[in-house]
Amino acid sequence: MKLILICMAAALGLSAPSSADAERPDIDTDTIDNFIVSAMQKLHIPGAALGIVKGDQLLYQQGYGYAGPDKTPVTPQTSFVIGSVSKSFTALAVMQLADQGRIDLEAPVQQYLPWFRLADEAASSKLLVKHLLHQTSGLSTYDGQKSLTKGNQPIEQHLRSLGGTRLTEPVGSVFQYSNLNYDILGGIIESASGMSYKEYINKHIFIPLHMNNSFGSPDDVTNLLAAGYQPVFGFMLPTRQAEHQGTVPSGYLISSVEDMTNYMIAQLNKGDFRGVSVVSEQSAELMHRPAAPMWGDNFYAMGWTVNNNRIYHDGSTENTYSKIVLEGDYGIVLLTNSIDFFHIDSYDQLMEGVSRILHGNEPMVDIADPDQTYLVIGIIVLIALAYTARSVYTLITWRSRLTTTRLKLIMHALEVLLLNIVIPLIILLLVPKLLVPWSVIFVFLVGIGHFMFVIPVILLTVGAAKAVLLLLSIRKLEL
Repeated sequence: MKLILICMAAALGLSAPSSADAERPDIDTDTIDNFIVSAMQKLHIPGAALGIVKGDQLLYQQGYGYAGPDKTPVTPQTSFVIGSVSKSFTALAVMQLADQGRIDLEAPVQQYLPWFRLADEAASSKLLVKHLLHQTSGLSTYDGQKSLTKGNQPIEQHLRSLGGTRLTEPVGSVFQYSNLNYDILGGIIESASGMSYKEYINKHIFIPLHMNNSFGSPDDVTNLLAAGYQPVFGFMLPTRQAEHQGTVPSGYLISSVEDMTNYMIAQLNKGDFRGVSVVSEQSAELMHRPAAPMWGDNFYAMGWTVNNNRIYHDGSTENTYSKIVLEGDYGIVLLTNSIDFFHIDSYDQLMEGVSRILHGNEPMVDIADPDQTYLVIGIIVLIALAYTARSVYTLITWRSRLTTTRLKLIMHALEVLLLNIVIPLIILLLVPKLLVPWSVIFVFLVGIGHFMFVIPVILLTVGAAKAVLLLLSIRKLEL
């Protein structure tokens, strides 16, 4: 087993554990490494980093694979974009300012952002800071997702653009996860502190917690920032992340596993990190207190999800994944420089496997095989391409294929109506309405998302041309 692990580690660029890690034999690091490397190979994850703490002690941190196309190995110091794990940092900043009396959780948002307006002005005035923290503002998940491609403006400009956004539930009534809630909190932090969001987070969280590889923008990164990867028709390829400013509070902070272990220690110890307190004990406890019912035994707190004694949050950007779990005295963080939205459950299972090993059990988790999924998708793509090519060819050769039989014309008209007009229209109109806007699909499902849009557009264009020709043919037949 040891020899197999060494060979697999070499293939993925697994760095050797530090001497500090080796002094803690109570953790089965070989089994953890073996599990992570095996899962990475199966899911085609280029690089990952893992950190484990207990109480106020670092137990283990490790880098796996490579950080980018140049094959630089991932280390615990490698920085990743941490996605929605950023929300707990935003909540921590709010609670720090609450401790200082500069933010009141019961106060209206407009007390800090007088210009803030949504489509319903009356509802805008009822929106309180606590509603944003608990994700009970009434802002929808859909609108939060839509904002992901509109975050290249500063926070204030981003929030000012929400004037036409409508609440889908009454303020304070039910949980609805929306990135917009935490973007608005970012604006409140700027207003209450008199600093930019990233300056505040750096000065009051990153620096006190010795998070030297954590940043508010890729432009500020001074160490190695992992390149993000996405599957393009099953091939894991590096992709460029869009610019984000206004959406940093909800999902685009940058950190490393080494830094995140310090952060977990503070979270596990009521805001204290080795004698430095970043928030009051009362506020630290309040951040983890269940507030808004989600599903089953899950409740949303403040930037955290709570399930009995497990406190956690995951984060997905267009090309990175992260998850942090606090359970009892233990804290575990996992960062990867890839994401596959067809197999997001398998990414979640990585953390479950590590947790089981940490507690002396076998991983016993189900890691899906992406190759099978993309084989099916590939077959569907080929069928769609074949029909599209046939549809274009029959349009080009229309005159030579034209028939004067009324029945055949009707049958052809039904085919065009169904396959060239109805189905493409359903895809083009319903997909963005029921799921997310096409602009978001293009970013988060590179290749497949573009295919899903382009093919229906081509079929619809061909269908419209054929419909005109069919009508002309029917008229000629009637004459």
